[in-house]
Amino acid sequence: MKLCIIGLGKIGTALVQGILNSGLYDSDHLIGCDPKAEDTKNNEEHGGIKTTSNNVKGVKEADAVLLAVKPQVIDNVLEEISEAVKGKLVISIAAGISNSHLKEKLPLDVRTIRVMPNTPVLVKSGISAIAPGRNATEEDVKLVNKIFAGVGEVVEVEENLMDAITGLSGSGPAFIYIMIEALADGGVLTGISRELALKLTAQTMLGSAKMVLETENHPGVLKDMVTSPGGTSIRGIEVLEKHGVRGILIDAVKEAALRSKELNSID
Repeated sequence: MKLCIIGLGKIGTALVQGILNSGLYDSDHLIGCDPKAEDTKNNEEHGGIKTTSNNVKGVKEADAVLLAVKPQVIDNVLEEISEAVKGKLVISIAAGISNSHLKEKLPLDVRTIRVMPNTPVLVKSGISAIAPGRNATEEDVKLVNKIFAGVGEVVEVEENLMDAITGLSGSGPAFIYIMIEALADGGVLTGISRELALKLTAQTMLGSAKMVLETENHPGVLKDMVTSPGGTSIRGIEVLEKHGVRGILIDAVKEAALRSKELNSID
Protein backbone atom coordinates (compact mmCIF):
# COMPACT_ATOMS: atom_id res chain seq x y z
CA MET A 1 0.00 0.00 0.00
CA LYS A 2 1.37 3.42 -0.97
CA LEU A 3 0.73 6.78 0.70
CA CYS A 4 0.91 10.11 -1.12
CA ILE A 5 1.57 13.21 0.99
CA ILE A 6 0.58 16.47 -0.71
CA GLY A 7 2.40 19.39 0.90
CA LEU A 8 6.00 19.04 2.04
CA GLY A 9 6.17 22.02 4.35
CA LYS A 10 7.29 21.68 7.95
CA ILE A 11 4.34 19.56 9.09
CA GLY A 12 4.27 17.39 5.96
CA THR A 13 8.01 16.77 6.21
CA ALA A 14 7.71 15.93 9.92
CA LEU A 15 4.99 13.40 9.11
CA VAL A 16 7.17 11.79 6.43
CA GLN A 17 10.01 11.43 8.93
CA GLY A 18 7.70 10.12 11.66
CA ILE A 19 6.21 7.54 9.29
CA LEU A 20 9.65 6.36 8.19
CA ASN A 21 10.97 6.21 11.77
CA SER A 22 7.95 4.20 12.93
CA GLY A 23 8.48 1.60 10.21
CA LEU A 24 4.86 1.90 9.09
CA TYR A 25 6.04 2.57 5.53
CA ASP A 26 9.45 2.35 3.95
CA SER A 27 10.66 5.04 1.57
CA ASP A 28 9.57 3.04 -1.50
CA HIS A 29 5.95 3.26 -0.39
CA LEU A 30 5.79 7.03 0.19
CA ILE A 31 5.31 9.69 -2.49
CA GLY A 32 5.65 13.38 -1.65
CA CYS A 33 4.07 16.13 -3.74
CA ASP A 34 4.93 19.82 -3.53
CA PRO A 35 5.25 22.65 -6.08
CA LYS A 36 8.87 23.13 -4.97
CA ALA A 37 9.75 19.44 -4.89
CA GLU A 38 12.30 17.95 -7.24
CA ASP A 39 10.99 15.19 -9.52
CA THR A 40 13.12 12.31 -8.29
CA LYS A 41 12.89 8.72 -7.09
CA ASN A 42 15.11 9.35 -4.08
CA ASN A 43 14.82 12.78 -2.47
CA GLU A 44 17.40 12.85 0.33
CA GLU A 45 15.93 16.10 1.66
CA HIS A 46 12.72 14.19 2.44
CA GLY A 47 14.03 10.89 3.77
CA GLY A 48 14.81 9.28 0.43
CA ILE A 49 11.18 9.08 -0.73
CA LYS A 50 9.98 9.67 -4.26
CA THR A 51 8.89 13.29 -4.83
CA THR A 52 7.12 15.14 -7.60
CA SER A 53 5.69 18.58 -8.28
CA ASN A 54 2.68 16.94 -9.99
CA ASN A 55 -0.10 16.18 -7.49
CA VAL A 56 -2.15 14.08 -9.92
CA LYS A 57 0.84 11.90 -10.73
CA GLY A 58 1.49 11.27 -7.04
CA VAL A 59 -2.14 10.48 -6.26
CA LYS A 60 -2.43 8.00 -9.14
CA GLU A 61 0.47 5.98 -7.73
CA ALA A 62 -0.96 5.80 -4.19
CA ASP A 63 -3.75 4.01 -2.34
CA ALA A 64 -4.22 6.78 0.25
CA VAL A 65 -3.62 10.54 0.17
CA LEU A 66 -2.65 12.83 3.05
CA LEU A 67 -3.39 16.51 2.43
CA ALA A 68 -0.90 18.63 4.40
CA VAL A 69 -1.92 21.93 2.80
CA LYS A 70 -3.35 25.23 4.04
CA PRO A 71 -7.16 25.60 4.16
CA GLN A 72 -6.95 28.58 1.82
CA VAL A 73 -5.64 26.39 -1.04
CA ILE A 74 -7.27 23.05 -0.31
CA ASP A 75 -10.18 23.50 -2.72
CA ASN A 76 -7.77 24.04 -5.60
CA VAL A 77 -5.95 20.84 -4.65
CA LEU A 78 -9.21 18.87 -4.27
CA GLU A 79 -10.40 19.99 -7.70
CA GLU A 80 -7.05 19.05 -9.22
CA ILE A 81 -6.94 15.50 -7.79
CA SER A 82 -10.68 14.74 -7.88
CA GLU A 83 -10.60 12.22 -10.71
CA ALA A 84 -7.34 10.57 -9.64
CA VAL A 85 -8.50 10.00 -6.06
CA LYS A 86 -11.62 7.94 -6.83
CA GLY A 87 -12.10 5.02 -4.42
CA LYS A 88 -9.20 6.06 -2.19
CA LEU A 89 -8.73 7.27 1.38
CA VAL A 90 -8.18 11.02 1.81
CA ILE A 91 -6.73 12.29 5.09
CA SER A 92 -6.81 16.05 5.62
CA ILE A 93 -4.97 18.11 8.24
CA ALA A 94 -6.22 21.45 6.87
CA ALA A 95 -7.55 23.52 9.80
CA GLY A 96 -11.30 24.06 9.75
CA ILE A 97 -12.02 21.85 6.73
CA SER A 98 -14.77 19.35 7.58
CA ASN A 99 -15.31 15.85 6.24
CA SER A 100 -18.53 17.15 4.65
CA HIS A 101 -16.57 19.82 2.81
CA LEU A 102 -14.16 17.19 1.51
CA LYS A 103 -17.04 14.97 0.39
CA GLU A 104 -18.66 17.85 -1.51
CA LYS A 105 -15.50 18.37 -3.55
CA LEU A 106 -14.60 14.71 -4.17
CA PRO A 107 -16.22 11.65 -5.80
CA LEU A 108 -18.82 9.75 -3.75
CA ASP A 109 -16.65 6.65 -3.25
CA VAL A 110 -13.82 8.57 -1.55
CA ARG A 111 -13.30 7.82 2.16
CA THR A 112 -12.27 10.77 4.33
CA ILE A 113 -10.69 11.32 7.74
CA ARG A 114 -10.09 14.76 9.24
CA VAL A 115 -7.07 15.23 11.51
CA MET A 116 -5.92 18.17 13.66
CA PRO A 117 -2.25 17.80 14.63
CA ASN A 118 -0.19 20.55 16.25
CA THR A 119 3.30 21.86 15.58
CA PRO A 120 5.06 19.84 18.33
CA VAL A 121 4.81 16.93 15.85
CA LEU A 122 8.01 18.51 14.53
CA VAL A 123 9.77 17.15 17.64
CA LYS A 124 7.62 14.00 17.91
CA SER A 125 5.71 15.43 20.89
CA GLY A 126 2.51 16.50 19.18
CA ILE A 127 -1.07 15.52 19.77
CA SER A 128 -3.37 14.76 16.87
CA ALA A 129 -7.16 14.48 17.01
CA ILE A 130 -8.76 12.33 14.33
CA ALA A 131 -12.40 12.38 13.22
CA PRO A 132 -13.45 9.73 10.67
CA GLY A 133 -15.88 10.61 7.89
CA ARG A 134 -18.95 8.49 7.21
CA ASN A 135 -17.31 6.19 4.67
CA ALA A 136 -14.10 5.59 6.61
CA THR A 137 -13.52 1.96 7.58
CA GLU A 138 -12.00 0.55 10.77
CA GLU A 139 -8.86 -0.23 8.80
CA ASP A 140 -8.70 3.38 7.62
CA VAL A 141 -8.91 4.64 11.19
CA LYS A 142 -6.23 2.19 12.35
CA LEU A 143 -3.93 3.37 9.55
CA VAL A 144 -4.38 7.04 10.45
CA ASN A 145 -3.76 6.27 14.12
CA LYS A 146 -0.48 4.60 13.20
CA ILE A 147 0.59 7.45 10.91
CA PHE A 148 0.15 10.13 13.57
CA ALA A 149 1.37 7.95 16.46
CA GLY A 150 4.79 8.29 14.83
CA VAL A 151 4.87 11.99 15.79
CA GLY A 152 3.13 12.02 19.17
CA GLU A 153 -0.14 11.13 20.87
CA VAL A 154 -3.43 10.45 19.06
CA VAL A 155 -7.03 10.82 20.21
CA GLU A 156 -10.15 9.86 18.28
CA VAL A 157 -13.06 12.32 18.62
CA GLU A 158 -16.46 13.19 17.22
CA GLU A 159 -16.14 15.73 14.44
CA ASN A 160 -18.33 18.30 16.19
CA LEU A 161 -15.39 18.84 18.59
CA MET A 162 -12.79 19.48 15.89
CA ASP A 163 -13.14 23.27 15.71
CA ALA A 164 -12.79 23.50 19.49
CA ILE A 165 -9.77 21.20 19.37
CA THR A 166 -8.26 23.37 16.64
CA GLY A 167 -8.66 26.37 18.93
CA LEU A 168 -7.15 24.55 21.92
CA SER A 169 -4.39 22.13 20.87
CA GLY A 170 -3.99 23.32 17.29
CA SER A 171 -3.52 27.00 18.14
CA GLY A 172 -2.44 26.38 21.74
CA PRO A 173 1.31 26.16 21.01
CA ALA A 174 1.24 29.78 19.80
CA PHE A 175 -0.34 30.89 23.08
CA ILE A 176 2.17 28.86 25.09
CA TYR A 177 5.13 30.31 23.17
CA ILE A 178 3.92 33.79 24.07
CA MET A 179 3.75 32.73 27.73
CA ILE A 180 7.27 31.27 27.54
CA GLU A 181 8.58 34.45 25.96
CA ALA A 182 6.87 36.64 28.55
CA LEU A 183 8.09 34.59 31.52
CA ALA A 184 11.62 34.63 30.11
CA ASP A 185 11.35 38.42 29.74
CA GLY A 186 10.46 38.53 33.42
CA GLY A 187 13.61 36.55 34.16
CA VAL A 188 15.70 38.96 32.09
CA LEU A 189 14.09 41.91 33.88
CA THR A 190 15.17 40.45 37.21
CA GLY A 191 18.79 39.89 36.10
CA ILE A 192 18.94 36.46 34.42
CA SER A 193 20.62 36.14 31.02
CA ARG A 194 18.30 35.64 28.03
CA GLU A 195 19.69 32.19 27.25
CA LEU A 196 19.32 30.95 30.82
CA ALA A 197 15.89 32.56 31.24
CA LEU A 198 14.56 30.75 28.17
CA LYS A 199 15.99 27.43 29.31
CA LEU A 200 14.56 27.81 32.82
CA THR A 201 11.17 28.83 31.45
CA ALA A 202 10.86 26.13 28.79
CA GLN A 203 11.93 23.35 31.15
CA THR A 204 9.56 24.66 33.83
CA MET A 205 6.71 24.59 31.29
CA LEU A 206 7.67 21.10 30.14
CA GLY A 207 7.99 19.73 33.67
CA SER A 208 4.72 21.30 34.77
CA ALA A 209 2.88 19.76 31.81
CA LYS A 210 4.43 16.38 32.62
CA MET A 211 3.20 16.70 36.21
CA VAL A 212 -0.36 17.22 34.98
CA LEU A 213 -0.21 14.20 32.66
CA GLU A 214 1.61 11.79 34.96
CA THR A 215 0.01 12.61 38.33
CA GLU A 216 -3.47 13.12 36.82
CA ASN A 217 -4.05 15.72 39.54
CA HIS A 218 -6.15 18.77 38.77
CA PRO A 219 -3.96 21.78 37.85
CA GLY A 220 -5.46 23.65 40.80
CA VAL A 221 -4.16 20.96 43.18
CA LEU A 222 -0.69 21.17 41.64
CA LYS A 223 -0.78 24.96 41.82
CA ASP A 224 -1.59 24.77 45.54
CA MET A 225 1.46 22.52 46.05
CA VAL A 226 3.66 25.43 44.90
CA THR A 227 1.73 28.17 46.69
CA SER A 228 2.80 28.73 50.32
CA PRO A 229 0.93 31.18 52.60
CA GLY A 230 2.42 34.63 52.17
CA GLY A 231 5.03 33.26 49.75
CA THR A 232 6.42 34.23 46.36
CA SER A 233 4.04 32.23 44.17
CA ILE A 234 0.84 33.61 45.67
CA ARG A 235 2.18 37.14 45.17
CA GLY A 236 2.72 36.39 41.49
CA ILE A 237 -0.70 34.71 41.18
CA GLU A 238 -2.31 37.82 42.61
CA VAL A 239 -0.88 39.81 39.69
CA LEU A 240 -2.09 37.24 37.14
CA GLU A 241 -5.61 37.33 38.56
CA LYS A 242 -5.68 41.15 38.63
CA HIS A 243 -4.83 41.21 34.92
CA GLY A 244 -7.42 38.55 34.03
CA VAL A 245 -5.01 36.04 32.53
CA ARG A 246 -7.52 33.20 32.81
CA GLY A 247 -10.17 35.11 30.89
CA ILE A 248 -7.69 36.17 28.22
CA LEU A 249 -6.60 32.58 27.57
CA ILE A 250 -10.20 31.33 27.50
CA ASP A 251 -11.11 34.04 24.98
CA ALA A 252 -8.06 33.18 22.84
CA VAL A 253 -9.18 29.54 22.53
CA LYS A 254 -12.76 30.62 21.79
CA GLU A 255 -11.72 33.02 19.01
CA ALA A 256 -9.37 30.46 17.45
CA ALA A 257 -12.21 27.90 17.44
CA LEU A 258 -14.56 30.41 15.80
CA ARG A 259 -11.96 31.08 13.12
CA SER A 260 -11.72 27.33 12.47
CA LYS A 261 -15.47 27.28 11.75
CA GLU A 262 -15.10 30.25 9.40
CA LEU A 263 -12.38 28.52 7.38
CA ASN A 264 -14.78 25.74 6.39
CA SER A 265 -16.85 28.28 4.43
CA ILE A 266 -13.94 29.84 2.50
CA ASP A 267 -14.60 29.76 -1.25
